[in-house]
Amino acid sequence: MLFHRLFSKFLTKTKTIQKTIQHSKAGNFIQLKPKLYKESIHFDKNMVLAGDIHEETIIEGLVIIPKNISVTLQNLSISPTAQMYIEGEAVLQNCYFKGGKNDIHLTVDGGKINADHCIFENAKDMAVSIINNSQAIFENCTFTQNGKVQILAESSQVCIEKSEFSHAKHALCIKNGSFVQSRNVHYHHHTSAQIVVEDSRFIDHESVIEYGEGMGIHVYHEGDATIQSSVLQFNTQTQICVQRGLLTARYCSIQHGKDAGISITQNAEVQTYHCEIAHHKKSNIVITKDSKMNIEFCQIRDGENIGIQMSDNSILNIFETTIKGHRSSQVAIANKSICSMKNSEIKGGYHVGICIEDNGNCSIVECEITHNANSAITLFKSELSIFKSILTQNVGNGILAMSQSKVEVDMCKFYDNEMPHIACKSNVEIYIIQSELFNGKSLFIVNECELTAIDCQFYESLNVQIEICDLSNARFENCQIYNGKSYGVKVLRNSSLYLFDSQLFNHELSQMVVNDSSVILKNSELFDGNRNALYIQNHSEVFVTDCFISKHAQHQLWIDFESTVELKSVQLTDGALTDIFAQNQSSVYISESVIRNNKSRFNVQAVNFSNIEISKTVVENIYGDVYYSENHSFIKQMDT
Repeated sequence: MLFHRLFSKFLTKTKTIQKTIQHSKAGNFIQLKPKLYKESIHFDKNMVLAGDIHEETIIEGLVIIPKNISVTLQNLSISPTAQMYIEGEAVLQNCYFKGGKNDIHLTVDGGKINADHCIFENAKDMAVSIINNSQAIFENCTFTQNGKVQILAESSQVCIEKSEFSHAKHALCIKNGSFVQSRNVHYHHHTSAQIVVEDSRFIDHESVIEYGEGMGIHVYHEGDATIQSSVLQFNTQTQICVQRGLLTARYCSIQHGKDAGISITQNAEVQTYHCEIAHHKKSNIVITKDSKMNIEFCQIRDGENIGIQMSDNSILNIFETTIKGHRSSQVAIANKSICSMKNSEIKGGYHVGICIEDNGNCSIVECEITHNANSAITLFKSELSIFKSILTQNVGNGILAMSQSKVEVDMCKFYDNEMPHIACKSNVEIYIIQSELFNGKSLFIVNECELTAIDCQFYESLNVQIEICDLSNARFENCQIYNGKSYGVKVLRNSSLYLFDSQLFNHELSQMVVNDSSVILKNSELFDGNRNALYIQNHSEVFVTDCFISKHAQHQLWIDFESTVELKSVQLTDGALTDIFAQNQSSVYISESVIRNNKSRFNVQAVNFSNIEISKTVVENIYGDVYYSENHSFIKQMDT
């Protein structure tokens, strides 16, 4: 390269920088004396134009770099009356763009720019406009107080590293198919969305986006943003908003926002991996209007409102994620939205763990939902499937299902919840398969609900283990209900129960209470109770077949108040008192059964207008007297 130095004496002869350029050869290095140059410059050849290193060299005027021209500007302060316009290639090193009379400092139109250690400030409208398939690189640059936007990229490519953007309306506006990458950049104190991505792609690594008065990142109209190891914090509005766009976030921290952490809407799609999303005044994550989100290996915690809020036909997948410490519901699913969770924890919330309503749908696999200050899961007019999960130590229910909801529970454990592990109210259908419910009231089923339990265990409750009431129906197959400190099962107020191939034993109070309801017991065992096996009253109807009933401390079957019981192929043995006691206009029909008792004088008693008919049945004890009746009651042996 040829070197041509321009000193004050030389300028006296040539008058202007423009004339010096015209007389220079391509590739010349022109060194300017430190002073103010008020002129416009049009480069017509490749060269280097440098200011003084130690003192300020100022150019005030229009600077044009046309196509096919490559210019390097070094150590210059540029305060243009118009804008710098680049159609060729420009390298800016240690340049300072001051505010002037123009709206834009620099426009790159189909050209290329590489800026290093430059400052852009006080433009009225924007610092840099990069349009029409231009390419730009900014390293170690500072953008501040540049009106509406620091950098506008339209249909262009931009790379930004180790730079700072502050005090404008927007830091970046990326539009019309542009591609912008930033790394280790500090974006802060913008009055609207700090980064706007519209119909373009944005990639960020290790940047900090904070203290904005608007959003941190706004992606919309088919925009696509990828952020990795980025930090978004202390923004006044939603930290990241995605509308009809895409977002991928990895190893990011999104915290301390005054609104939501991430909001996605209008068919947006978001993927988050290994992110921490926490401490927002509103919901940590909001998903609405047919949007989709995937969350893996994340921490979502300590929000002052809802943890994850989804509605309006949205879809969410959660995998190996912890959601904890929210003041409202940890996860809220509504309006036909679908959520699936696997290997995740929902814990330590101040309200409900998961709330599902208005035709929402939630599937949970191998999760733990614990230590919430209300129910672990609440659903209303919705559907829930939960597999291989643990629900424990919640202040409310394990599951509270209401109003035409459907629930499937498979291979789960419920224990140490302060209210019934599972409560259903008003037309709920629930299936419980191969699950354990213990250390707490197991089931409370009320108001026209339908329950099916298969291969389950219910045990060690301080209260009634299972309560079925108010026109509800329940079916238990191959279940065990045992070791309760109160009643085993209550069937109340015109409800029905079918117990098949099951065992009911070792309760402090009656193993089963039937009040104004109907029960069928088949191929089941009731034994080792501290009171009755069956306490039947108030117009109830009970059919017992192929069952074994033994070792109860009080009457094994107590039948009262116009109730009806039929026993077929039943064995009653070893009761401490009478095996069958019927009173107050009750009726009992016994066939093909065995009733043996060596501890009580009477096996069968009928009092107060009650009737008992016995056929093909062995009734015996060591005392000889097996029947007792009084007060217009009768016991009739039909086959004698």
